[in-house]
Amino acid sequence: MKSKVLYLRISYWLAALADFFIAFRVLDPERVGLTKFEYPMGMTAAIAFSWGILLIMADRKPLERRWILIPTFIVVSLLAVVGYYAASIGRIALNTASFVFGIFLSLFIAFSYWQTHDVVREHADN
Repeated sequence: MKSKVLYLRISYWLAALADFFIAFRVLDPERVGLTKFEYPMGMTAAIAFSWGILLIMADRKPLERRWILIPTFIVVSLLAVVGYYAASIGRIALNTASFVFGIFLSLFIAFSYWQTHDVVREHADN
């Protein structure tokens, strides 16, 4: 059981660190295919930073707040797709490491969510 909960905790922290990284990275116009700061960059940074805090808070009660991994999975997966699409149309250079990490994180989040299904059921019965 403890190792399965550890998967959740790792998912929360990996996703939170990725969010903090994105929050600062998106503020660099050249990294997002722009020449100057634009308002949506600040909005994206605020959302990413806030989501990172949400994930850290989820780690405080990993089983009870496991549901947060569902929208996190969607966001991480879509960010990987958007990054790949932007690179494919020449808007930005493909960052292979970020793309691979996004795919890995999506799969790990799905795995940890799935692995803890029975633990959540046991926890609810007690």
